[in-house]
Order: sequence, then structure tokens, then C-alpha cells
Amino acid sequence: MQVLLKSSEEQPSLLDASIAKRIDTRGMSCPYPSFEAVKALSTINKGEVLEVVTDSEESAMDSIPKVCERRGLEYAVIKVDTGLWHVRIRK
Repeated sequence: MQVLLKSSEEQPSLLDASIAKRIDTRGMSCPYPSFEAVKALSTINKGEVLEVVTDSEESAMDSIPKVCERRGLEYAVIKVDTGLWHVRIRK
């Protein structure tokens, strides 16, 4: 596991945070994982954490972080040895 990108963290670390909702977007090409992330974020409460599992490097390293930055959301991109990325987003 390797943390590749993260926003500034004022609250407890996203690496230790409890996951409120997890979505699996494997097999979806960019930009669909970011669309699914936005939809899933609307179903969780402020302060809760969404985890997006993706095999799309472009989504993990570019489109989802851009969505988070535009919305002012804390995020961390974690690369797993299996070639997957787990993007954690705190709403």
C-alpha cells in the first residue's frame, strides 16, 4: 500500500478512518468512476468517508482528485499492490 496523493488533513487521518460507504468501479473507464463517486457522496453524511475502488489510474490520479478539490473535500489516493487504487474521500 502506498499513499500517492492527499489533500491537507485537519481531521483524523483518512488512512485510519472508518469507511461509511465503499463503491467498486473496477472495469469503468475515466470519467465514470468520478461520476459514481459524486453520486455516492450524495448518500453519505458530512464528515463520513467514501472509498472508491478503481483500476483506472486516470480516475484515481486525476479526475477524482479534481472533483474533490473543486468541492473542497479531503481525499487520499492509495495504490494497492494488486494494481488497484483506493480513493478515500471525506465529505
